[in-house]
Amino acid sequence: MTRSVPSARRPLGRSLLLCLSVLLALLATLLVAGCGGPEEGGDAQGKDHSRTTEATGGKGSPGEPGSPGATPLADTDWATVIDGIDCTGAGNEGVEILDTRFADVRGTGVPDAFVWFTCRHQASTYPQQLEVYDGSSSPDAPRRIGVLLSAEEKANGPGPRVGAVSFSGKSVTIDLAAYTPDDPFCCPSLRVERTFTWNGKSFERKPGK
Repeated sequence: MTRSVPSARRPLGRSLLLCLSVLLALLATLLVAGCGGPEEGGDAQGKDHSRTTEATGGKGSPGEPGSPGATPLADTDWATVIDGIDCTGAGNEGVEILDTRFADVRGTGVPDAFVWFTCRHQASTYPQQLEVYDGSSSPDAPRRIGVLLSAEEKANGPGPRVGAVSFSGKSVTIDLAAYTPDDPFCCPSLRVERTFTWNGKSFERKPGK
């Protein structure tokens, strides 16, 4: 009688199939991880970029036009320190700060403060004034280094109103809304642009502006 001897190939075949299945499963896992990798990396880069933007924007950039940067005047209470305007005609209700900009137009490394304001007044529009303060001076007693718009200028009404202030190198440009003889106090219709340049000692106004 002939005996049947189990073939050794059968267990070997099953082992190969098992190994192949494991390899396929591992390959599938790597492919899924590979597809998700770039997307996750992109999100991470986006978050890093957002943090960089927050760190360099707003108040965080010394010398950047419009930003207080490292000047001691960044947190000055301007309404309590400004005394260059006579508000008796407005009933002495105090100074109203309209806006503030910071820029290093003098090249000192510290941004100066450009502050425009008016007197608080219940009845009508009051003239505006724009002053410049040394960015290195004390926040409790800032040193005024220029007046670019005076409240005494009252041509055809209460005087020009500041619309915008921009900077370029050593120059500052003020966009003003001024009055014509026919304008009501509410609505100045004339647009005027004035440019001042720091000459080493003072702000010199560009002729014709």
